Amino acid sequence: MAAKKRVNITIDSETLRLANRIARRRKVSRSELIRAAIHEAAEAQDRRAADEERYARQKRAIEGMQRLAHHFGDWPAEQILRSFRDRWGKPQE
Repeated sequence: MAAKKRVNITIDSETLRLANRIARRRKVSRSELIRAAIHEAAEAQDRRAADEERYARQKRAIEGMQRLAHHFGDWPAEQILRSFRDRWGKPQE
């Protein structure tokens, strides 16, 4: 683990009471609680970014299929892609 640095933060009394209560329940210090919360927030942000990228790739694939459908005749591009995805399962991340 990296060397720890001391910082001062300002929070309202209600948030401090909440932090104290959660820290007691988890049997950790407030500092550990805050460190864990920051790590959890960073992981959540990374998951959201990965989800957004996956949705963007899916949207591009659907748009490509729709262009092909328009060019070669009308067929349900989005339905075909979704059934393919469902048949082969969720992509590994």
